[in-house]
Amino acid sequence: MNYNKKPLKILYLAFLMTLSQVIFAKNMVHELKGSVLINDQPAEINQSLAANYKIQTLHDGFIKVIFEESANSIKKNSVFVLPKNTDESLGNLVKGSLIGAFKKGGERKLKISHGILSVRGTGFAVESGHDHSAVCLCYGEIDLDTDQEQISLSTENTKYHLVVHIDPAGDVYLLDLNSCKFDHWSVNNIELEKLLNNSSPFKKGLTQFL
Repeated sequence: MNYNKKPLKILYLAFLMTLSQVIFAKNMVHELKGSVLINDQPAEINQSLAANYKIQTLHDGFIKVIFEESANSIKKNSVFVLPKNTDESLGNLVKGSLIGAFKKGGERKLKISHGILSVRGTGFAVESGHDHSAVCLCYGEIDLDTDQEQISLSTENTKYHLVVHIDPAGDVYLLDLNSCKFDHWSVNNIELEKLLNNSSPFKKGLTQFL
């Protein structure tokens, strides 16, 4: 019996092209609005990303990226540097704010202006600035190390979206309700989890960041 090998070859090539797109989608710009620079050049949708790339959003900029096992929504007036070693780091938020999620695995660290977050299977929002930093543990657990304090936060037995501020000296204190500017909703976390093919982490319903 003779088979026509040409259609099979075409199907195989189509499969390889689809597979390559899936792999490529692992490190890319997923959503883009306004003015955004990558390595000081205008960003493009679906642009590929690599370690140590610098992402900068201007006054009207917003970008959502997928990099290795993490997904981040980076808001306006922010500078974020992608990690060099993705087994240990989630990157460096030099300034500005972002919402992040990543696939469950080992502990990884996110650097902000006034401390370092040690993250484990967690959703978070962070604000990093000269005069203060802020951390919202949306769900999961984190350790926060500053020059003055080491604290652990968990939502296992409490509400979602636990927020703390860090002053320039490294002291950690509870949120002033009028001072946090990186407000977000649980649905923003869920959107990032979907990009990573993770299920919703919220079991008690959707809530605003406070």
